[in-house]
Amino acid sequence: MKSLKAVTFVIISFVSGQILAQQKSVPAADDKTFKLFFEKTYVQTDRVYYSTGEDVWFSAYLVNGKSTSLTSTSNNLYVELINSKDQLIDSKLIRMNAGLGNGDFKLKDTLQTGWYNIRAYTNWMRNFGNDFVFQKKIYVTNTLKTSTSQTANPIVTSSKKSITFFPEGGSLVEGLTSIVAFKTNDEIGNGLKAKGSVISSKGDTVTTFQSTEAGMGIFAFTPLPDEKYKVDGFYGTEKFTSALPVALKKGISLHLTTDSANIKASIITNEVTFAEVQGKPISIIIKHAGDNVYTGSITLTKTNASVTIPTKDLPAGIAVVTLLDHLGRPNSERLVYIQSANKINLTVNPDKATYAAREKVTLNVKAINSLGQPIKTNLSLAVVDGIIPTDASNIVSYLMLQSEIKGEIKNADQYFDPQNTGRFKQLDLLLLTQGWREYLWRKLADTSIKISEMPEPGITIRGSVREKLADKPMPNMNITLFGSGFVGNKLYTTKTDAAGRYFLDGLNWSGYQAIKLSSQDNKGKKGGWLQIDSVVKPFAINLKKLNPFEIPTTLNADLGSRMAYNRKFKIGDSIMLDEVKIVGEKKEAILLPDGGSLMTFGYKDQVFNITAADYVFKGLEHFLLTKAELARPIPIDDSTGNEGIYFGSSRPLILVNNRLDLQDRLDYYSLTMDQINKIVIKHLINNQGKDVFVMYLDLKDSALRGPNLHLLNIGLNGYYSARTFYSPNYVSNEATVKDFRTTLLWAPLLKTNEKGEVSVSFYNSDNKGNVNIRVDGITEQGAAVATKSTYKVQ
Repeated sequence: MKSLKAVTFVIISFVSGQILAQQKSVPAADDKTFKLFFEKTYVQTDRVYYSTGEDVWFSAYLVNGKSTSLTSTSNNLYVELINSKDQLIDSKLIRMNAGLGNGDFKLKDTLQTGWYNIRAYTNWMRNFGNDFVFQKKIYVTNTLKTSTSQTANPIVTSSKKSITFFPEGGSLVEGLTSIVAFKTNDEIGNGLKAKGSVISSKGDTVTTFQSTEAGMGIFAFTPLPDEKYKVDGFYGTEKFTSALPVALKKGISLHLTTDSANIKASIITNEVTFAEVQGKPISIIIKHAGDNVYTGSITLTKTNASVTIPTKDLPAGIAVVTLLDHLGRPNSERLVYIQSANKINLTVNPDKATYAAREKVTLNVKAINSLGQPIKTNLSLAVVDGIIPTDASNIVSYLMLQSEIKGEIKNADQYFDPQNTGRFKQLDLLLLTQGWREYLWRKLADTSIKISEMPEPGITIRGSVREKLADKPMPNMNITLFGSGFVGNKLYTTKTDAAGRYFLDGLNWSGYQAIKLSSQDNKGKKGGWLQIDSVVKPFAINLKKLNPFEIPTTLNADLGSRMAYNRKFKIGDSIMLDEVKIVGEKKEAILLPDGGSLMTFGYKDQVFNITAADYVFKGLEHFLLTKAELARPIPIDDSTGNEGIYFGSSRPLILVNNRLDLQDRLDYYSLTMDQINKIVIKHLINNQGKDVFVMYLDLKDSALRGPNLHLLNIGLNGYYSARTFYSPNYVSNEATVKDFRTTLLWAPLLKTNEKGEVSVSFYNSDNKGNVNIRVDGITEQGAAVATKSTYKVQ
């Protein structure tokens, strides 16, 4: 196994109050001075099933990848909504403060019925591909716009089924009794109930087995020397035949059992192997998240031995136990789950068991340790109508299990539910099967990791300065940035490097803000063509396969009627239009830096060939307001000032000499008409069907010699400002418009007090039946916690 060279993270800090240093490239890995670190994120949503016009509310937790402690290594979290065609529908840049953040998505009326994915990651996670990227599947229904390719219960036509066998420790050894786990799969990865028999070459039945409903199980088996075995069985009534793994002539068998205090290991060899290892040390190594957490050894004096390893000082979570012979060669390996020695009891209790419609509900949340002492905990809480299928995952199951194991885990939170008395046996069976094949930290240790992306302490603005006419970089230029809406410092400076590049890091602002950039040389002379890059770099969409959860057959109808009612009595984001087909027109597409695209939709281009007669206009802005259709002055509430114009509800995108203006410069509007050859205005639509205007400017060389190219007065989007969840305040039961809310309460960023308690209150809707409460969180000591409860509305 190749050793993993470590890489460190050097925190980029502010230099004095107003200056940010340039980002340095990451140095080559060096074992003596660098240490690699990892991040994980978890996103809790209020639910997993939505209809268009509703909101997806989410909270986010960023933790140390080798524990569950909140971390501040990154302040930027990218949260995206992606459709089943791997197209980006919406994205939010979330500011993570001390590892915590929250946001929301508005589900447009134009979305089709089907499956969608929520993806979340930091810039640092890009270094490791998809290994640490969070992904969650949700379902969106639109009774007015249903996709024929995305149904609630997809029909499977393939008949491919499989069964796989996993000997404990890795291999069968002749003459040794081993536990063999097995797992079945149907065409889309769901487990199948199965039963079967192990048959010898003589036709004798050696043992039989039967799976759980999830398609997993175990049986004990002793392979004889020079014997071959097969398995005959049934998936329900469908017969199958399969082969067992071939047993090794030599080897060491490992059998583990665990409880709340110990790992008990049984080590067994056959006579052939014992002759080679007798009197020689056998090492026992336990690793957690790639780190050695225990090393011990035993000398075999007979063919079997037992070892008990206390777990009180070992980190909780998945660990890998490996047996090494005296030559350092791995002989057996097994995943185990180490229970936490510091039990946290998180509870959420409504003040009543049964309520009336629109009655006030108070929830009391409490976190205490095993000694009854209060624990300060950061929490997010959702209260949802019981017709919605509950989320089968939570922050504990994701961070402690799902993010560590290859493949999807069905109903992951069952393995951590205290009411599930068989959860530890079920979890061990899962690790014997799904965890047997690949382990995240081994994958990283066996891979040469190239660090090319840095953690982000804030928003980064980067760009370049070049000469106005020649495409030649201008090094050592002084860049000044001012943002009146910034949090903290308003003024920042830096210099361009030898390639004319600059960057300013650690910026913090929310929403759409006006900023000013300028460039000048060391003598104070203004100059150069100042440009900025796209603020957000697109990350290739490469989603893990997640099987759809089951949708109750009545759910679409129930939510569809609610959606229709809400459309009638509430103002939505948009109005549904009948389908319009454009026939016989060649489509034109413009690809955007963020991965989106703009398409023609039958609108005629506005084309202006500028002549001397147009020189009477005061400038481009005056010309457009006079001559261009749909052009209008900037609204007085525009945060970037009154320069420029609007087409429709926003400024147009600008392409200058066929080059997209990424920084939305406003100084082009002050150009005189004698500097312009041609203007073309295109009316397009984006991926979500929203109108977008694009203005093509064909400029003369003299336009690029203007005095203002060293200045940028632009507006940029910063962090997304999460909306406040609306919950009505019913002081009486007076008849009003019916309340069919599905999410009754969304409370992100809750925190328990010194007593370990926090309370929230809200009012029920008019829906009757069960109501589900789910709480996720992380304690100040770094333990992930989750709980759930219910009450009834009659």
